Amino acid sequence: MNLPRNCTFTEADWHALAACWHPVAFADEVTDKPVARQLLDEQLVVFRTSKGVCVAKDLCLHRGAPLSLGWVQEDELVCAYHGFRYATDGRCTKVPALPGVPIPVKLCLTTFPAVECFGLIWTCLTGEAKHPLPDWPETEDTTYRRLHLPSMEWAASAARAIENFLDVGHFAWIHTGTFGNRELPEVPKYEVVRTPSGLHMEYPYLAANPEHSPLAEKAAIQRWMVYDLTFPFACRLGINYDGGRRYVICEVCAPMSAKKVRIHFTVAMNFDHDKTADEILAWERKVVSEDRPIVEAQRPEELPLDLTEEFHLRCDRMSTAYRQGLVELGLGKPFTA
Repeated sequence: MNLPRNCTFTEADWHALAACWHPVAFADEVTDKPVARQLLDEQLVVFRTSKGVCVAKDLCLHRGAPLSLGWVQEDELVCAYHGFRYATDGRCTKVPALPGVPIPVKLCLTTFPAVECFGLIWTCLTGEAKHPLPDWPETEDTTYRRLHLPSMEWAASAARAIENFLDVGHFAWIHTGTFGNRELPEVPKYEVVRTPSGLHMEYPYLAANPEHSPLAEKAAIQRWMVYDLTFPFACRLGINYDGGRRYVICEVCAPMSAKKVRIHFTVAMNFDHDKTADEILAWERKVVSEDRPIVEAQRPEELPLDLTEEFHLRCDRMSTAYRQGLVELGLGKPFTA
């Protein structure tokens, strides 16, 4: 596959990332209208028919109009410019201006695989992923309640955003308005384990617990935090509390370009089912709002994969293992821009 126009990635980095699964939308965002998305500098259209979800280049082959401006009719995508119709496999089925005239076989959209799971729609731009989807069973377990924030566009690289999610050292400094405990800045020693698809780490944290917290029952609360990263940009954080209560946060970052990311943030919980979605998501929105200014201000925007370019400490083990894993995935020094 050729690189997109005005591609912001090196050719090697683009092909390495294009061979991975990436989310393009939450499933409930794609209903009766096509949705425009950008992934790895490629403009995509996502639409739903009775046969399932489809992903294609957002480009009508007649005059280059975005198909996301059109609509779905009788399980076909209709271009708003001249009414050309496309089937779910990309074939043009109708040219209204020339009824009865044979339609050239080449008049066919470039389509991509589409998988709907964990409440998200995923695609792979090479057509065949070399790496697996993450394993997030709680998001499909009926004993858990699943909620999500609207997807967010940040002026940052996907790698910077997901590394921030993995970083435990910033809690006491950035999250003082939510769960960060300024009185406990020390990061205890922890181990990072390589898994077939990523990294695993477990970490105890005595979190602050202000009155507006969903768990507002005492001033501080012990967390056992279990991170499972799936390369390149997906992570599940399982937060275990006493009494068998479990709160799971799944974050996956879709690289729109080298310096722009769409973040998908889902939570699943097996307790407090009586609390409203607004109460729970307001808390998460506040946590995310504490992270965003710092992540968007980091320079370089891309993550330095040469470990000599930034200083690393023992408390950064998860971050350094993550960067080394991205190199093994096929990303190179130019990824640091």
